Amino acid sequence: MRKTLLALALSIPAFANANLIKDGSFESPKLANHTWGVFQSAGDTWFTLAGAGIEIQRNVTGSAAAGNQFVELDSYNNSEMYQRVNTQKGQAYNLSFDFTARPNTSAQTNGLQAFWINTLGKNASADSIIKAANANSLIADLHPTAVSANTWQTFSQQVIGANYSFLVFKATGNSDSLGTYLDNVKLNKVTAPVPEPETYALMGIGLVGLFAARRRKAK
Repeated sequence: MRKTLLALALSIPAFANANLIKDGSFESPKLANHTWGVFQSAGDTWFTLAGAGIEIQRNVTGSAAAGNQFVELDSYNNSEMYQRVNTQKGQAYNLSFDFTARPNTSAQTNGLQAFWINTLGKNASADSIIKAANANSLIADLHPTAVSANTWQTFSQQVIGANYSFLVFKATGNSDSLGTYLDNVKLNKVTAPVPEPETYALMGIGLVGLFAARRRKAK
């Protein structure tokens, strides 16, 4: 019976599935309201690969998709940034992020690419990450249409982890300091579906039956 109860317990997936991306809503460094800044690193989690740097905005042309701040990678020019993620080799993950064209700009100036790199080691250099961000690791090539206000859309893709993985974002389109906004980056482990409440009820009934059977056998 103990083995049966253990099997039932192990069949219930964990409810917590933490976001493995650090500062996915770009809240660090915290800026004053209606201001922006360009940084070589953001919150010691996102790092510039190429270009002028990571531009973070706080309610400059509109609100964020999550939290209060978001990124525009065409800062002074088209730039790239990355984050190294501690993942498990062979494990599937759901990657998602929100994006919108910068309001009142042309479609030609907006463009954003995302790369998922699972072929490099923990201490990969910036040059090796740039080289690995190619057609083989490209997972998103977005060209949002022109909008008059922040109109957030969600991109989602399943990816496979390695011992260490690298997520790269790159601004494309006209390099003119105006480009696509990025926010709410998430990476969650793919797990078994959570049972419906009815399933838990049936499991509870089964456990009661097992206890009753055990008691009758003891008598």
